[in-house]
Amino acid sequence: MEQIQAEKILEIGIQLTVERDYDELLSKIIDCAMELTNCDGGTLYLFEQDRLQFCIMKNRSLGIDQKGTKDEKYPPVAMDEKNICAYTAIHREFLNIEDAYSSSQFDFSGPREYDKLTGYRTKSMLVFPLISHEEKLIGVVQLINAKNAAGEIIPFSTDCEKVLQSLGSQAAVAVSNMRFVQEIEDLMISITQVFTDAIDTRIPYNYYHSRNVYLYVRILLDHIDKQHEAGKTDRYYTPVQRDELLMAALMHDIGKLVIPNDIIDKTTRLGAKLDLVLERFERLSLLYNIDYLRGRLDKDKWIEKKNYFIDARARVEEINRKPRLSEEDIAYIQKMSRMQYTDSNGQKISYLSLDETECLTVVSGNLTRAEREVICSHVEYTEKYLRKMNFGVRYPHIIEWAGAHHEFLDGSGYPRGLKGDEIPFEARILVVVDVFEALTSADRPYKKSMEEKKAFSVLDDMAAEGKIDREVLSLFKEALAGFQGDIKLFFHHEDDNNDRDHS
Repeated sequence: MEQIQAEKILEIGIQLTVERDYDELLSKIIDCAMELTNCDGGTLYLFEQDRLQFCIMKNRSLGIDQKGTKDEKYPPVAMDEKNICAYTAIHREFLNIEDAYSSSQFDFSGPREYDKLTGYRTKSMLVFPLISHEEKLIGVVQLINAKNAAGEIIPFSTDCEKVLQSLGSQAAVAVSNMRFVQEIEDLMISITQVFTDAIDTRIPYNYYHSRNVYLYVRILLDHIDKQHEAGKTDRYYTPVQRDELLMAALMHDIGKLVIPNDIIDKTTRLGAKLDLVLERFERLSLLYNIDYLRGRLDKDKWIEKKNYFIDARARVEEINRKPRLSEEDIAYIQKMSRMQYTDSNGQKISYLSLDETECLTVVSGNLTRAEREVICSHVEYTEKYLRKMNFGVRYPHIIEWAGAHHEFLDGSGYPRGLKGDEIPFEARILVVVDVFEALTSADRPYKKSMEEKKAFSVLDDMAAEGKIDREVLSLFKEALAGFQGDIKLFFHHEDDNNDRDHS
C-alpha cells in the first residue's frame, strides 16, 4: 500500500511540475487529493489579499465542478478560527474531523444549510494547508466524505495526512512557481510598455503603429487557432507561443528610439532645411540688389535675378513636397545647384549645397539614401536592445522574429537580406501585418491613409513578386473578414498628412 501511494505521489509530482496552465494546475491539485484519499468532494481556497478566496469545488455524487474566485455564491472565507479552513490557514495544521455534525469546535452551520438544500450529508472532513518552500501560505484544501471500497462514508485515515502533506508541499511549490513565472511575464509586459511609452513620447504615431500591429497579430492568431480546431490547418499556437509573438509585435520597432527626430519625422524632402534655403534665396536676392545699387550689376540683370529668386522660392517649395518628381524638376534643381554668387572679394556662395541638392532630387518620397539607411538601422537597434533583455528559454524567438520584420522572401529586405525558409513563419506574419498597418494607418504625419481594399491590392502585388508569404496574406484577409465587431485601433490625431516613403 505504501509503495502504491509513493508511486502515486511521484506521478502526481511530475504532473504538477509539467503543468503550464494555471487553472488546470489548481484543478489537478483537487483531483489528486481526492484520488489519494478516495473521497467524494474537495474544495480549494487560495490565500490572496490576506483572506481565503474560493477557487475550485468538486463533488462526485452531486456532479459539481465549479471554478472561479469571483463566484458570488462563495464569498471569501472570514479569517475566524470558528471556520475550519480559516483555522487551518492561521495555525497551518491538519484537521481531521470524523463527523462534522457532532463537532463543537468549529461552526459547520454553512455545510449543514448546504446539505439541507441539496439533500447531501457532509460527514468526515480533512483540511490541510498548502505551504510553499518559503514557508508562505498558498492556500487550503478541504476534503469531505472519505469512502471505503464499498462506497460507504468513513473517517479519513491518519495515514492520509503524511501523503497529503507531501502533496500539499508539491502543490504549493507548483503554484508558487507558476505565480513567479506570471510575475516575470507581467514584468516583461511592463518593460514592453515602458519602451512603447518612450516611443510615444518621441514618435506618437509609431507607438500606435506597434499597438495596432499587436492587435492585428492577435486577430490573426485567433483565426489560425480556429482554423486548426476546424481541421483546416496544421498550424497552432500555444498560449506561450502566442505571448511570444505578441510581445515581438509590440517591441519590433523599439530601435526607432535612437533614430533622430529630424529624419523619422521628416515630412518633406528638405524637412527643416527648407527655411535655410529660403533664407539664402532672400540673402542672395539682397546681395544682387546691393550690387545693382553700387553699380556692379545693370538694372536688367538685377530684375532678372530678383524674378529668378521669386520663381525659385515657389518651385523649391513645390518640389519639396511633391510625391514624385519629373525629369524637368530634377533638371531644374541640378541646374540651380551649379549656380553661384561671387562677391567683390571673389567669395562664392552656392545657391544650393550638395546635401540640399541631394534632398531635392529624391525622385519619390523624401528620404535620401543616407537617411533611408539610418531609418533601416532601427531593426539592428531593435535586436541590440532586445539582446540586453533576458527572455530565457520561455521566449527564445522574440529577437529573431522582431529582427526580421523587414525581410522579404526574395532577399530584397533588410537588414540581412534573408530569403525563403531563412525567414520564420512568425516573422512573415509580422512583415505582412507591419506593411498593412503602415499603409492603412490614418495617423501618420507624412502620408494619407490607404483604404483596406487598396492596401490588400498592394500586398497582393508584393506576394506576386515573391516578397511576402501568400499563406500569411490569405489567412490575414480571412481573419479580418471574419472578425466580429470593431477593431479597436489606436490613433494619433494629426491634420498634417503628406506622402512619404518609409513606415
